[in-house]
This record gives sequence, C-alpha cells and structure tokens, in this order.
Amino acid sequence: MAETFKRRAPSQWGEGAVLKEEILAAAARLLAESGREEALSLRAVAREVGISAPSVYLHFKDRSELVATVTLRACEKLVAELRETRVRTADRGPREALRTMGRRYCTFALENPRRYRLMFGVERITGPREQGAGHPVTLVLGAWEEALAALPPPRRGRVDGSQDALLLWSALHGIVTIAMALPFEADPDGLARRADELLARIVAG
Repeated sequence: MAETFKRRAPSQWGEGAVLKEEILAAAARLLAESGREEALSLRAVAREVGISAPSVYLHFKDRSELVATVTLRACEKLVAELRETRVRTADRGPREALRTMGRRYCTFALENPRRYRLMFGVERITGPREQGAGHPVTLVLGAWEEALAALPPPRRGRVDGSQDALLLWSALHGIVTIAMALPFEADPDGLARRADELLARIVAG
C-alpha cells in the first residue's frame, strides 16, 4: 500500500523560511520522542510536516545537518537565557551573577525538558573526535567560561579557564539529570539550594 500523509498546503513565494522552521520543529519532536538520532529519517520528518521527502532536501542536505541545526537551536536558547541572567544581575557582582546563572540552568532544564533532552539526552551517531570542537554544546561551555573569567582577583587567578568551567557545568548537569531521572516530581527549591552550594564552593576564596 502506498504511504499516505496529510499534505501541507504548498508554500507561497517567500515562505521558505516558515517551512524550514516547521521542518526543524518536526525533527525536534521526533528526536525527543525516540531519543535516538539513528531512528530519525527525513521521510518521517517530511510526513510529520505534510510535505514530500525531497522538499526537506531543499533546506537540509542530509539528516546530519538537520540534527545539528536542531541541536544548535536548543543550545542557543539555553545560552541566551544564561547570558541574559548574567547581564540582568551584573550590578550585584560577578559572584552573584554566576550563582544566579546556576539557578537558571536548573530551572531551564525543568521548564524545558524536551529541549534539554535534545541537547544532552539523545543517543547520537558517533563521529570523529575532531568534530567535537565545532559541536553546539561548546556554546554552553563558553557561557560558563565567560562567567568565571569575570570573577575578581584573587579567585580569577585560581580559575583554570575551560577546565573549571567544564567541571562546574558537569556538576550542574549531574544535579539536574539525577533530579529529572528520578520517578517523582523534581523539587525546584531543592535544586536551587544544591546549585547555590556548588557555586559557593567553586567561587570561595
């Protein structure tokens, strides 16, 4: 039997950007549901949007590019919120700005579980290690590096740039992931307290 799907109304001139966003949204939904990059097919994405499979290729050359763009969008959203939080609290000093960023990271994950899963919970197709330098998650690491670099002396002199930022981020990610993996409702206040304790240890001195 021939495959059938609900066909989307043809795009009008200049509406290609709208269709691209629909493709990205459909891919994000399917990725979050399956949790496996390998399970995503451009045909399934096209069916979800209501277009023919070749139409997807007008916007993305292959699955890899589509998945990379979905991941990039999710990371950009998180980074934008972390930086906005830091700017908004900058008048309280860099330590307080960093603490508030930690809280916002936890809150973001709880408020956006699907987007958080797209960044860190999808089983990826393994590629060459050298591709890691250009992965979208490096944007998240950069946000933490910036916040640590803003700390005043003497703490700034004891910060090991990327290494401390990676350890900080890894610890926050662990706190959030454990809370979200347990079979009961997460405690936002408890997460915030644990994030505060972690940041206090890191910036002490």
